[in-house]
Amino acid sequence: MDENIISTDDFVHIVKTDDFAALGGRVREQEEGQEEDGDNKSQSFSPPKDPEAMAMPSTLHAKVSPRHDVIGTKSSLESTEFCTTVTARELVVPSPPDDNDSTTATSNAGQGRAPVDIVVALDISGSMNGRKLDLCKDTLCLLLRELSSQDRFGLVVFGSEAKLEIPTRKLSTKEIKEAAISKIKSLDTYGCTNMSGGIGLAAQELHSVESPHAVRAIFLLTDGHANVGISDREGIVALTKGCLGSFHDHQHGQQGSTITTTSSSQPSSDIVIHCFGYGVDHDREMLGDISKATPGGTYYFVDKDSDVSSAFGDALGGILSVVAQNVTVQIKVPQESCALGVGIKSVKHEKAIKQMDGSFHVSIGDFYAEESRDVIVETTLARDQSLKEVSGGDDDDDHNHEPIPHVVVNVVYLDTIQRKLARSPDIVGYISRPSNSDAVSKPNAHVALQCIRIQTTQILNETAASIAQYGDLAKARSNIHDFMKKLQQEAQQLELTSNPLIVQLLNELNTALSGLVSHAEYQAVGAKYIQTRCDQHSLQRCSEANEDVANLYRSSKKSEMATRMKTLSKK
Repeated sequence: MDENIISTDDFVHIVKTDDFAALGGRVREQEEGQEEDGDNKSQSFSPPKDPEAMAMPSTLHAKVSPRHDVIGTKSSLESTEFCTTVTARELVVPSPPDDNDSTTATSNAGQGRAPVDIVVALDISGSMNGRKLDLCKDTLCLLLRELSSQDRFGLVVFGSEAKLEIPTRKLSTKEIKEAAISKIKSLDTYGCTNMSGGIGLAAQELHSVESPHAVRAIFLLTDGHANVGISDREGIVALTKGCLGSFHDHQHGQQGSTITTTSSSQPSSDIVIHCFGYGVDHDREMLGDISKATPGGTYYFVDKDSDVSSAFGDALGGILSVVAQNVTVQIKVPQESCALGVGIKSVKHEKAIKQMDGSFHVSIGDFYAEESRDVIVETTLARDQSLKEVSGGDDDDDHNHEPIPHVVVNVVYLDTIQRKLARSPDIVGYISRPSNSDAVSKPNAHVALQCIRIQTTQILNETAASIAQYGDLAKARSNIHDFMKKLQQEAQQLELTSNPLIVQLLNELNTALSGLVSHAEYQAVGAKYIQTRCDQHSLQRCSEANEDVANLYRSSKKSEMATRMKTLSKK
């Protein structure tokens, strides 16, 4: 076996799909308060549980949850949803260096996190003059302080042309950090905005590194529009995709995210790019598209000058806590269940790709410590007639009361902590289908919430698209108002009105409405705010520029780093 592959024997438990009937349990335990009504015979069914089947290696943990555990065959429902939830482990890292020592190189290598290669591409065009550039320089000095002796750092600046100010190298000594800080402090503004040159040179720097780390990123910060070099959105996005893909892509012409092997025989992946739009005049559509050039990038709307440090801190906190990359969820229906009429109707994820055999592969990017992602799949239900035919008995046959497997899921990824490729065992999602019953068990709260998250993202995307095409702000406000009423009603029915995700979604929808009061306000703030909400809920990843804004997706590492860098920037 390839030494870079973690054998499934290393996992706690393996679920064989051909033994699904003998498994005798569902993967997911009931949420607290989700017990079925004992007065209803069909709802009282409680198959044995096998929590070990949910276990994966320590880096990622996955489970599959049905929207309803029990759906009687006489119910009007013909399909239902399953939610695959993948969660990353916590990350324990050494304490940060003393606040009074801004150049100490703290070696974190081998102590909980993967080392990183970071190149900053900084806009130093004329519009960045004064306080903007000063704050950026201070922030870069703080960023350097947080990197360890095993991390690499480089700096590219771009005005009318791009220039390499700090070659990418390990921060292995105090003198190297001090020299980099000195160079940063000497920066000044000039010229126009050659963004394409900055991106290209930053990518070139990272690709030129021998034996690169698995975690590689570009931080792109600009306050305006590209007006030198390649300046149209389609051209600069195509350039970015071409520059940031792995060498394997360049050599073989493949598209999408791949896992490659570096010269040091360690797996590597694409370079991600995090974009920071400074002020209200930047091109948010371009930066948003650039951030999506490879999986894992984010777009930050930095509305206030003082939030540059916390925005960089939020992104850095993520980069310094990467535990898995190139994570793919594979979803299929067990062959035995296909005979029962079970099939996949849809996978509610923009990265879902249907395979030749009818299964689906969903790329969900990289994972920071503590992050969680959800993939909703809708399947048809096992038919009543099929159940009778397969059981070979009447409606009272005990076979009809056994839970029916509807989906089988596994997860493959690059484990950056163990520096191995990993694959989970099969994880099976079940539903009980009692015959001659119209009973439907109480909805699973988590699955319902994830469906609401997807619907909210959809309405915000539709709002932005409608305004772009028709410019009708009144219609956009009306659509959001109507959706908020529907959301509140559904939350009340589910008894989830105080759930943190529901509260966050309603607050964000209200803020989005405030950005639709006029076309001027929408162009300056509203459009950028809506775009960041769509990105955050699609990725289930925080990209808040302000550390004080409540965000359910913000990990402890992101929060800690954003707060820390904002605090230090005030000293």
